[in-house]
Amino acid sequence: MSKSERGRLRKWWQAVTATAAAGAGTGVRLMPGVLGPVLVAYGLWLAWAPLGFVALGACLIVADRRIP
Repeated sequence: MSKSERGRLRKWWQAVTATAAAGAGTGVRLMPGVLGPVLVAYGLWLAWAPLGFVALGACLIVADRRIP
């Protein structure tokens, strides 16, 4: 790997880590509100596939209205 490639890779990695650090607080805060309905929808999908899709769709509609 050439020196210029290493420099570009280093700049890319710094941008990725800065973006991840900036959004980490929001992601952690929203995780229970997103992961819970997804797991419920998955459980319903295991019981009856169409019911899982309907439940997940309803959860996404509610989540869309909650997030400004």
